[in-house]
Amino acid sequence: MFSPGRLLSTAFLAACVYGLFFAVPPGLRAEGQFDASRLAAQEIDVWKATRGHEEFGVYIALVPMLREQYRYSWFRAGQAAYYLARAKTTFVDMRTRYERVLPDLEDAATIERDWMAASFSPSAVARAELDWWVTRRLPNLNGADQVAALIAQDYALRYQVPAGAMMDAAARRAYAQDLADQGGNDPNWAAVTKALTESYQALYRALNRSRSRAVPE
Repeated sequence: MFSPGRLLSTAFLAACVYGLFFAVPPGLRAEGQFDASRLAAQEIDVWKATRGHEEFGVYIALVPMLREQYRYSWFRAGQAAYYLARAKTTFVDMRTRYERVLPDLEDAATIERDWMAASFSPSAVARAELDWWVTRRLPNLNGADQVAALIAQDYALRYQVPAGAMMDAAARRAYAQDLADQGGNDPNWAAVTKALTESYQALYRALNRSRSRAVPE
């Protein structure tokens, strides 16, 4: 027979395994079921760590962000964060051959698709995401309107929603990124966070409007 101490140890281990592999945040596992202000603040932490070339910091910031955004378990959040962190920290120092980060972006998108039971192509989503990452670096092509259109296309593929419905969220994200870039080494992070929060609020509205239309009367 198990001793009381062994039973407690087994129960504790089981709770740890459940918490790591199976427990998910409360709420519906569906696109748009996030807290916009919390998600924006978490992404700002990712931006700061990326700017500082803090590879482990990027990973640590991505885990709670992805858990909030997609209702991942801790294990899935950690798995997806590994690929995204590697893509982001590799890309930040790149000047050519940007397609080298595509495998990591595709692996992260595959985790997202499978977890959300979505139907998008991970390779198409990875390419769309990389397109706007790269375009933001290209002189004469990196205007907010051009970048916003590409972000909207990424959202359209990822969420299976028309790109036009994603333009408000995309434009606000492009604006937040411009604010961060124009601030140099010490941007006004409060203003950037506000703009990014408004982007996530717009995304939340667009996704939930789309979901309500999809529900039969």
